[in-house]
Parts: sequence; structure tokens; C-alpha cells
Amino acid sequence: RSTLFPYTTLFRSPYSYKVAALTGKKSATAYLEQLGAARVLLREGLNLGSRPLEEAQWAGAIDNLGGDVLAWLTRTTNFWGNIASIGLAASPELKTTVVPFILRGVNLLGINSVFTPRPLRLAVWQRLASDLKPRNLNSIVTRTVSLDELPQAFEPYVKGAVTGRAVVKIG
Repeated sequence: RSTLFPYTTLFRSPYSYKVAALTGKKSATAYLEQLGAARVLLREGLNLGSRPLEEAQWAGAIDNLGGDVLAWLTRTTNFWGNIASIGLAASPELKTTVVPFILRGVNLLGINSVFTPRPLRLAVWQRLASDLKPRNLNSIVTRTVSLDELPQAFEPYVKGAVTGRAVVKIG
């Protein structure tokens, strides 16, 4: 089985799944492979299909785009697969049918960290600092910005001109 995760995914799977990455930047292919992607798909060459169910390809997915890509993921996720929706970079809309949810048991999980209770948040941060610590963190974090620099840091992300992630230094 393959699992589709965008390059923002930062965890190790105890299962023998092969990770695929989806990107809008062809230039990021080698970077994503270095992070562990066995396969890199380009959004521009992606056939999103239009049927209520397409060929099942993914055991699960983490989606930060929303819109058409998220709808495609619902149609291409295998039986009992989970899709975590963590963003809406492409669109807040989701145009799909209930067919993948009923016939394949696909689960769409909304992630909202804003209202996560502090004790749970601290427990997750502790796990991310220990047993779930990303093994390629030094490659994923490509820059550090101060809190004062933060307003100017967003524009390159909006334009799709950034590879990797920034750490915001507070204090």
C-alpha cells in the first residue's frame, strides 16, 4: 500500500507503508525524496478523475490543500483509510459524494489545534520531542524568523516560493 502525505508530514510509521508526496514544485522532488518519499507526484500532472470512486491508492493521507485535491483523496483512499484535513491552502470547499465514506469506510478527520486543551497539546509536544521526533527535522526547517519578522514571512509561502518550514523564535 502507499500512503500520500504532503511534505509537511513529520512522523514515522510503524507500518511498512511507502510514503508518497504531492507537490506543486517540480524542483522539490529531490528534497522530498531525501525526506523519505518513495514517490513524488506533481499537482500539475495529477489526474483528479470525476467518478464517485477512483482506483484505491492510499492507506491514508494528510491534506493541507482542501478543495479538488481533498475531494480526489476521498475518492482514491482505500478501505477504512483516514484522511486528516489540516489546511485549506487551495480552497475551503469540498465537492464530493458520500460514496467513499459509505462504500469504503473512508474517514475524514478535521484537525483544529487552536481549541486543543493545553494538557493534550503539551502531551503531543512532548511526543514530538521524543518518540515522534522527526528524523529529518534539520532538513525540514530551512530558516528561523523572529516574532517581529513574522508578518513579512508569510508572502513567500502564499506565492509558493518556499521549500521547507520556518521556526518562529519567540523572545
